[in-house]
Amino acid sequence: MHLRLLLLPLYWAIAGVSTPVCSNEAPNKTTITMIDIPAGNFIMGSCKIKPDLATENKKRAFMGQEPLPQSCAVQDKDATDYETPQRKVALKKFQLSKTEITLGQFKKFIATTRRSDLLNEDFLKYNNHGDNAPVVMVNWQDAQDFVAWLNSSGKRGYRLPTEAEWEYACRAGLQTLYCGGDQVDEVGWNLHNAEQKTQPVGRKKANKFGLHDMSGNVLEWVQDCWTPDYQGAPKDGSASSQCVDGYHVQRGGSWIDDPKYLRAAARQADTPGSRGNDIGFRVARTP
Repeated sequence: MHLRLLLLPLYWAIAGVSTPVCSNEAPNKTTITMIDIPAGNFIMGSCKIKPDLATENKKRAFMGQEPLPQSCAVQDKDATDYETPQRKVALKKFQLSKTEITLGQFKKFIATTRRSDLLNEDFLKYNNHGDNAPVVMVNWQDAQDFVAWLNSSGKRGYRLPTEAEWEYACRAGLQTLYCGGDQVDEVGWNLHNAEQKTQPVGRKKANKFGLHDMSGNVLEWVQDCWTPDYQGAPKDGSASSQCVDGYHVQRGGSWIDDPKYLRAAARQADTPGSRGNDIGFRVARTP
């Protein structure tokens, strides 16, 4: 069961945005298309309006008066204390897989490593939408095992993205509500358009970096431990390592979610052992 914890769209600046370059890697005889993400910085976190200020401005608007100034440029009615305080995060260049890891890619991992233990009844039941659909029913450790397999031969440096890297790549220098645009049905599979199942990767509009399905389709594990706010969180794009009650972070929302959970800055928490029919992942790589 996911803890549905939301993070509003943020106001940020990205330095040196350029057209990303796709690079095809083939470690362990599986091909994963990686996208180059340039170095840059952005403001991460919620700009939450205090209820008294929002109420006062509502009254002032009714009276035809100028609103009192807000302390932030981008606001969201769903902002919570979990997403505060805002902070500037600087990131080095990295790579991120163009799509979520597919069932076909994960099958090669299972076959090569002889992990038939993963093929339980639930895995078979919910991974029945074709090899080009994102793999589901994987927990945080399963994703780590897949990464270790990628690094066991071929080019190294594969890992899960950090939460900051994920959001930075999702936003791609823009301030859109979702990863790639403001219209959720253009960029993400969700509760209202996914026909109650995962969909093949790459069919929705990509974001500016060329990444698909960052919003929706499946939730994506990231490296970070869950923290209830950003107080003291890393400012260099690295992962938070102090887990609260053992929870880890998932990003992006899924096919079963209301669109508000697919927003670019939405974040959720789950135990690292959780497997679900809407939980998957994508991989990052340090060049």
